[in-house]
Amino acid sequence: MEPEKKPSSELRTEILRHASRLFAEQGYRATSVREVAEACGCTKPALYYHFANKEALYLECLDASARRILALEAALEPDRPVPERLRCGLTLFFEHVARHPLGMRLLMRAELRPEPGQPAYDFEAMRTHHLGRIQELLAEGVARGELRADLDLDDAACALKGMVDQRLQMWLHGTPIPPDAAGRVLSIFLHGVAKR
Repeated sequence: MEPEKKPSSELRTEILRHASRLFAEQGYRATSVREVAEACGCTKPALYYHFANKEALYLECLDASARRILALEAALEPDRPVPERLRCGLTLFFEHVARHPLGMRLLMRAELRPEPGQPAYDFEAMRTHHLGRIQELLAEGVARGELRADLDLDDAACALKGMVDQRLQMWLHGTPIPPDAAGRVLSIFLHGVAKR
């Protein structure tokens, strides 16, 4: 009995899903095109119909994961106070990590532990975008009187991004992200740790 033939767009999605998982778990070098094709139940020619080569497949897996993160920005309602938008953005991001752990692991593995021969990806542009977006939100909060007027936007954006990045590092090494992580991070970020 022959396997059921999937529509082209569905097969492309399946290829990306299985390839992302394999690249996240095994790395770029250890994952073969044959293995990806077998995981999605297609032939290598069917895979090559959608992706020119292993490098193109890998880069598309990274792009798909990065696009899902960028899409979270659309949920930030511009009429809400900046602290609320920061809380919403962090909550959505941590929920995204829980829903798409392999995509996040893939991005982090590719950036933090690049392998020889791994295709280059523009992580710098992604970091710059995220940092710039945080700075814009903080600047808006200052302009609206919701945040301190003397706030150093560069330092504040780096501090918040650093707190989130450290939480992700812990998650990558097996520490679950608490359900209230967004609130905890923002409480420290917005109110500090000094006794008042």
